[in-house]
Amino acid sequence: MMLGLSPSDQQGWARDTDYPSIHHPGCGVDSCKRGLPRIVIAINGHEIRLDEGEGLLPWREYDDIVSLAMEFIRRCPKDPATGLPWYLAYSCFWTDPPRPVDWPDNPAGKFGMASEALLRYYAYSGQDWTIEVLETMLDRLIEFHTPTSFAWPQVPFASAEPGKGVYFGARADGHFVTEPDKIAQAALAYLALYKSTGEEGYLLHAQGCADVLAEKIRPGDEHNSPWPFRVDVRDGRIVEAYSSHVVASIRLFDELLHLSPEAPEAYRQARHLAWNWLVSYPLRNHIWKGYFEDIRLDPENMNRDQYSPLETARYLLLHPESDPEWQAHARELIEWVCTTLGADPFYKAIPIHEQLYCYHVMGSHTARYASLCALLAEKSGDEAFAERSLRGFNWATYMADDEGLVRVGIDRPDYYNQCWFTDGYFDYVPHFIEGMASLPETAPAQVDHLLRSSSVIQQIAYRPMQIRYRTYDAEAFERLRLSFIPKVVRVGGKPISPTEVDRPESGWDFDPELGVLNVHHLLNDVEISGREGERQE
Repeated sequence: MMLGLSPSDQQGWARDTDYPSIHHPGCGVDSCKRGLPRIVIAINGHEIRLDEGEGLLPWREYDDIVSLAMEFIRRCPKDPATGLPWYLAYSCFWTDPPRPVDWPDNPAGKFGMASEALLRYYAYSGQDWTIEVLETMLDRLIEFHTPTSFAWPQVPFASAEPGKGVYFGARADGHFVTEPDKIAQAALAYLALYKSTGEEGYLLHAQGCADVLAEKIRPGDEHNSPWPFRVDVRDGRIVEAYSSHVVASIRLFDELLHLSPEAPEAYRQARHLAWNWLVSYPLRNHIWKGYFEDIRLDPENMNRDQYSPLETARYLLLHPESDPEWQAHARELIEWVCTTLGADPFYKAIPIHEQLYCYHVMGSHTARYASLCALLAEKSGDEAFAERSLRGFNWATYMADDEGLVRVGIDRPDYYNQCWFTDGYFDYVPHFIEGMASLPETAPAQVDHLLRSSSVIQQIAYRPMQIRYRTYDAEAFERLRLSFIPKVVRVGGKPISPTEVDRPESGWDFDPELGVLNVHHLLNDVEISGREGERQE
């Protein structure tokens, strides 16, 4: 898709002048105002909706989009040849009719993203099938870890041949080649599932991946990242030297060091090296490239993508203690993505291209950008970024349909007819949930939802006028949107006082206009009740 076209031509919209001249409030189209035949502009078959200022409105509410996408995953078709759900053997599928695409699979990154989507959706909805699906994914990924005799032992593969559910590399990586940043993403998923279930095997696999990453790190320079982008796991031969996506490894070492004061010193040293390289090079020269598994080799580092800068911005916004210039750097990264990979505005929405080497606007990347704009607005109070966020999310809603099919994008001939398990589901749903946490007015007001927690939610139960949940960490912060006014919040079975949640002690505050409850607690078990008196069982 090329820049500089009119909104309708730019997006490849369907246009139809055969509709009767019905004027919609706020439509703003001159033909409507004059009673002439109305021009219909549609995205993926959905007629666009505009507000009175001709800004793009969502096709469906964000909660609907999340529910439709996750319901498709719950009932995902199975391949009759293997009996496997499509998400275990394929990266994507066609929509007309639905059938898998013969394209390389991306198991480690896909399942890493799935952990974010499934665990957040469990906390949001209370539907525990999500945990079972995640266990199935990660158990299979572990089954195909590299042999202990390899130079990179007991780590997952980033890519795989489609259709078999057997993971050992594929184009463009090559067989027996993996990507270290995907090792870190998979390890974060193992760690999150350990925190969810208490199964120590997942913790051991996360630590095993971290051990390999700590052993293989190098200082890095302008042309060589601390870990190569692609490496032959058999002998350690570097296939491609540079990837800017080191923030997943930094997060992994952060979490393991927080988990245990007895964690190896090598984790701390590796984290220090990776962070110093990130600050010294990509944050300064903006050579953001080296994420997507199916992109051909790029030895000259000419590609640019939005994934690593935006996820780095997310880390800065969530961990301001890591960088005294966290807000300025995060803002700069978001603006760099908008300038480098943003399309022309479409009714005030800025769709985001995936990367220079696959220059198409896509729903998941636009939703990621929107979630970062929302988080920056929340942290800084800059309402201009809240507006950007809403328009970006609104555009991304038009990728979904009533059957739960989430198109990757809108460009013809392929992208309007193709769904990816990353871009349409696991790297799509979490951004909407995070966006609702930053902008809670976009969450449904008549249904209770936990929108965000600083900890993994191990158990949650939604009942009328009551929510009970348990977190992995004793100290944690949650944000919920409630359909009722909370009368009492109990932590560890005892009521806590309503007070500012940024104080050292447990506390909670409630905004009755928005129905937003923030909770800070120092014990794992929390109960929120709209009834006075005794605990409700």
